[in-house]
Amino acid sequence: MIKQLTQEQWDILDGMRSNLGLAADLAQAKISLILPLDRSRQFAYIAAGQDTGSDLNTSRGIVFLSVFDQAEPLTRSENSEPEEITRAEDEPLVTRALEEKTVTEGFREFSAGQFARLKVYPIFDAENRCFAAAAFEDREADVVFWDTTMDFLRGSRTDYASNLCYRRLSSIDGLVLVNAEDRRILAANNAARHIYRVLGVGSLVGRYTTNPEINWNGIDNVLRTGAAEEEELQQKGLFLDCRFIPLQVDGNIKRIIAVIEDVTQLKLKDEELRVKAAVIREIHHRVKNNLQTIASLLRLEQRRAASEETRFVLRDSINRISSIALVHEYLSGQGTETVDINQLGNGIFRTVMSSMKAPDLELEMNFSADDLRLPSQQAASLALVLNELLQNALEHGFENKKRGKLTATITRLNQNGIRSDNSLDTGNAGLSAGMKKGNDTALLLQVEDNGKGLPRGFDLHKTQSLGLKIVQTVVQSDLKGTFSLEPRPKGKGTVAKVRFLL
Repeated sequence: MIKQLTQEQWDILDGMRSNLGLAADLAQAKISLILPLDRSRQFAYIAAGQDTGSDLNTSRGIVFLSVFDQAEPLTRSENSEPEEITRAEDEPLVTRALEEKTVTEGFREFSAGQFARLKVYPIFDAENRCFAAAAFEDREADVVFWDTTMDFLRGSRTDYASNLCYRRLSSIDGLVLVNAEDRRILAANNAARHIYRVLGVGSLVGRYTTNPEINWNGIDNVLRTGAAEEEELQQKGLFLDCRFIPLQVDGNIKRIIAVIEDVTQLKLKDEELRVKAAVIREIHHRVKNNLQTIASLLRLEQRRAASEETRFVLRDSINRISSIALVHEYLSGQGTETVDINQLGNGIFRTVMSSMKAPDLELEMNFSADDLRLPSQQAASLALVLNELLQNALEHGFENKKRGKLTATITRLNQNGIRSDNSLDTGNAGLSAGMKKGNDTALLLQVEDNGKGLPRGFDLHKTQSLGLKIVQTVVQSDLKGTFSLEPRPKGKGTVAKVRFLL
């Protein structure tokens, strides 16, 4: 149906359709793009001016009207579905605009005893053929911007949609029409008048945009470049975001639509958030410094300790404190409440290796993590767990050994236990039933070594190791996950796995 439109006519309609929402906001009216149909519901040639000698009552005249597209202003949307096809005799104003190729105006009864203002504009192609119409309709009509909006629609192009200057309006946006030739304001809506009344400016209409109280430099940029411009103004404590949209007629800019948005509250809120973010960063920085001070004091005690056991206990405590301090260090530097797990894990890996690896141990060390960020609380718990598992592997796995391999990985798992590299997480694949919630993904921390392996009769639930008890407590209480410690599937060594929901 409607196959007879030329490519040029389709392009005109597509340009209008891509900006129809903004046009409805500018006009504060429902706008419908309407095509004429003949009795067979094909495009009516008579309306395109290709069959001017035909009788309109013949099968080739306008019998039906089809809504090509329709938009309502965001502030008055009724969410009503447009009638796709209606009889031409039921819409006399639209039909007359198409037949006589002239603007028609009047009232339309949209329900019994209720009327709306209706203004219909014929749409022409380059050869001055009328092939469609744009109908503006509103119950609370303020038609001052309707003609201007139609000028905007006639010059609309599809590439406008990618330009932020052509975004839609809110109910509190001011709307001003400027004459391009002398920069004189021709019309302004209530919102614009209110904004400038607050700034101490009386009537906007008749004033010039070069007036010091207005001073819209963006108008000059639009006239120079021919493209829409946006600028931010600060006047008497108010922050205004101004968009200037040119209206071209015969290739020349005749009018400019100015959209004025009061963004003062947004600016104040942004400033408040920036201050809060700076305070939070400073808090994390001080916490990090305090933790590092505690670690330094413990190092002094470690050097003075007479007992080897005491030195080991202090060393483990220093590593735990340093791991948590790393979390706060990243939070203080990044200015967010999430931590890059790759950076954090590498930092912990280096810290533990430098403090615990025996000088004569040739250790192949590898750490890798998926690209992801965790909230600070989860990151701190994960940092402590990773620290304990690495310490446990170095302390027990490679005792009296000269060489070995230690790897740590952090990867995502889906509900079926499939890792991000599409490999199966063998050994209790997937998550326990108590952890599954909808389509949530999970994280797998795995620390694997090829050391001595677990002692005979080892029972994780009966272990006396403080580090492993810390891991179990943090995983279960803070991460709400599961922890397992098992022999390597192939060869000697141990595999520790921690799984928890993201």
